[in-house]
Amino acid sequence: MIRNGKIAELLRPVMLTGNIFTTLENIDAIGDDLDMNQGGGCGKGAQSPLPVSNGSPHIRIRKCLVGGK
Repeated sequence: MIRNGKIAELLRPVMLTGNIFTTLENIDAIGDDLDMNQGGGCGKGAQSPLPVSNGSPHIRIRKCLVGGK
């Protein structure tokens, strides 16, 4: 969380919700710290053990809906 221009508390785990195109348009900064996770297998629609991975650099989104526990 960035509050008043300063890094505040971490938000994990999070779920971004809303219109994906609006969220993508609101990205205004992308870091150079790409990190990939080898993940595991896809569990959707009996596709396991289809290998999947995920990763991303840090991003800053000007305005988005955040949910999760």
